[in-house]
Amino acid sequence: MSTLLRSALAGLMASAALTAAPATPLPAAQAQSATAAQSATAMSRTYEAAVLRQINARRTARGLRALRMSSCVDRFAESRSRRMAVNDEMVHYPGLRRVFGSCGGSTVGEVIARGRSFAQASIVVRAWMRSPSHHDVLLLPRFRSAGVGAWRDGDGTVFVSVVFRAP
Repeated sequence: MSTLLRSALAGLMASAALTAAPATPLPAAQAQSATAAQSATAMSRTYEAAVLRQINARRTARGLRALRMSSCVDRFAESRSRRMAVNDEMVHYPGLRRVFGSCGGSTVGEVIARGRSFAQASIVVRAWMRSPSHHDVLLLPRFRSAGVGAWRDGDGTVFVSVVFRAP
């Protein structure tokens, strides 16, 4: 694994820890989370396509290839964002290596986001670009394809996952 990829993945894990939900929520928060989780719904495919367009705009502006949507990788991203919304959690996909077995490739990566302000694709991508570790993953030259999943819980919190793959 390259040093760049190792540092990017380490940064992703560190940034996820900074934005993760508290380990022991208050009882009222638990009740609210249960209600929100029960009403989690998928964001539109238009939103997900807009996330990929925003990422590609930043990649091509820097002379990198645009990513193409991969239906195989997309299944992992959809599953991840749905699970985060249903469980009101923000954790990186623990089974990311399964992407290799199902979709092939030499390198995989993931960026995730959780927030009520992420109802617009441009806002979530801008937030990732402002984070050095997420920025590095979005602009990793090896990546050729991606999948985007986005779900919203009953409280209006948006959960987004982008899974990347290199051949």
